[in-house]
Amino acid sequence: MIYFDEQSSLNVKLEEQLKASLTQLLQRGCDSLGIFQALLVHLEEDTVNILVKASSAYPPSFKSIPSFANCTPVDNCFPASSAKCSLAFKQWFTTYFSAEKYIRGQVHKLDGGYVCLVFINACPDQPNNLDKVALLDDWLSVTLDKFHIEKAESTQNTLYEKLQNVANVGTWEVDLITNELTWSSQTRLIHEVDDSYTPSLDTAINFYKEGFDRDEISRIVSHTTETGEPWSATLELVTAKGNSVWIETHGMAEMKHGKCIRLFGTCQNVNKSVQLRLELDARRKEAEAASKERGMLLSRISHELKTPLNGITGMLQAIKFETKDNVRIRKADIALHSADRLLSLINDVLDYTSIINGEFSLKHSDFCVRSLCEDIVDVFKTKCAEKGVRLYAVLSFDEKTYVHGDAARISQVITNLLSNAVKFTAKGYISVQVTLKHQSDVPILLASVEDTGVGMSDDILSRIFRPFQNDTASASEELNGNGLGLSIVNQLVDKMGGELEVRSNVGKGTCFDVAIPIEMASLDETANGEVELSSELLSVPLNILVVDDNDINRLVLGSMLEKFNYLPDEAENGEVAVQMARAKKYDIIFMDCAMPVLDGVSATKIILQENLMSKHGRIIAVTANTTAEDKTSCSEAGMQDFLAKPVVQNDVTLQLKLALDAKSVAA
Repeated sequence: MIYFDEQSSLNVKLEEQLKASLTQLLQRGCDSLGIFQALLVHLEEDTVNILVKASSAYPPSFKSIPSFANCTPVDNCFPASSAKCSLAFKQWFTTYFSAEKYIRGQVHKLDGGYVCLVFINACPDQPNNLDKVALLDDWLSVTLDKFHIEKAESTQNTLYEKLQNVANVGTWEVDLITNELTWSSQTRLIHEVDDSYTPSLDTAINFYKEGFDRDEISRIVSHTTETGEPWSATLELVTAKGNSVWIETHGMAEMKHGKCIRLFGTCQNVNKSVQLRLELDARRKEAEAASKERGMLLSRISHELKTPLNGITGMLQAIKFETKDNVRIRKADIALHSADRLLSLINDVLDYTSIINGEFSLKHSDFCVRSLCEDIVDVFKTKCAEKGVRLYAVLSFDEKTYVHGDAARISQVITNLLSNAVKFTAKGYISVQVTLKHQSDVPILLASVEDTGVGMSDDILSRIFRPFQNDTASASEELNGNGLGLSIVNQLVDKMGGELEVRSNVGKGTCFDVAIPIEMASLDETANGEVELSSELLSVPLNILVVDDNDINRLVLGSMLEKFNYLPDEAENGEVAVQMARAKKYDIIFMDCAMPVLDGVSATKIILQENLMSKHGRIIAVTANTTAEDKTSCSEAGMQDFLAKPVVQNDVTLQLKLALDAKSVAA
């Protein structure tokens, strides 16, 4: 049918009802006029469509026939009766409708088209027949008007349902007189119930998440019922399928004589927006916490720097005027100890910042694990003896056990744990046990550090690996004692794919257990220990240049070279270094990178481009900038090695050995 709407099941139902009403109308018309066939036809420009027939037993048997003429005006296509039609039309009518007489009713609009009643074999010459047809037309007009109204309402409702679906908004209504609750289809979708589900006010409230949300919606409904005030709230409900959904609910009350008789409103699925807001809130809190942590870090670093710096500057000032050798040596030792503490602080801060910034990487090599552990134990034997604490060490592997891993970081983990134990143990003992075991053919380095110190409460244990979270009443002045050291240990172990556990009792002590997966070394031995220079090598002369804008740094490096009777030349920046290299061929240049006038990288490029070095000369970077990018830029400039400040004697000696070996072979 021309008015059939496939998009709406409600419209289909309306059309079925209309067809039944029209069929009944046609049958009543046939009975009234004493005929057997009546039609409702749809007139188009080229065709006449048979929409409804009173009887399927009588012609026409077709649903569509060619139009006699253009349907504008209608009388050209289909005259009002057989008494007023032309001979040609009568022939056309007889051919297709198998009859000679007919009466056509008025033209009515239906879904934008034109329809009319046609009564086959009704005599147009009888006035009462025309009156009956007029009454039937009135009946048809009322029927079509009703259909148009109902279809308009259906279209509106369909559009409303679609809009609810697009916006994910459902409607509901509670009749408090009958206690009947009505949900729209979208409300049912939000609650994930089927169409047969019958909600009630109590069951609807029970969909809200137990606890705050359910209590809040109960309070809101009660308040609105009593006062008539509307509500708006965002709450969480649990659907019939067990899914958590955030909804925004709005409600209003209809009051009569001061009493609420009806509640109605909407509920909208806002799960995505609420989840996004919660995620943004979580990220904001993380950012605030990170900002607070950075502020705390800077504040603590500022505080911690003052103690070793005070020790260094105070002792150096005291040494300047000290005449007694033994007192001067003791004060120098204090200054050196403070310098060690300062260096340890800086290294911890650099490690921590590189880890949290994702710039940290492991450096694997082959090393003797027993030698590494023995070196650590030797250091702490003295510290424990000074405090009157016994130190027990159990190293369960032989002297030739070589493994492949990051020796420096493994040493840092064990050292920090022992340092923490020494700080918080005033009496009793400290034990360190290190062993190597295989789990599913994977070598695991197991280390356990136990002490009889002050111990920790459950509260402190829950935050012991977060920066600056130790018991401040027990913490020493050193940064590790304030919580950064254990945070680094935790992250180092995690970075190496290991596990770290802690057990502690207040007043009884603490035990840290570490498990780190490693690999067995492919080499039987690894060259470790101090570099030594033979007298034969030291007889080879070297031209050495030290380049640094800081005169103290030049003095420190010069003193390390003077140990082997080499007196280096000095330059305070890269430009001076280039001028000196033009005047003299150097075998080795220790080049600082960050300098005024001309930096070390640029100076290196000029020196190498002008071929100013000796045949086997080496330029060595000496810098506090130790990132991967810094090392890459130094290497690309042509520097052959990289020393991180503060430099140590063994590294300088190794560079001398390499230069001496190269020059002696060339000679």
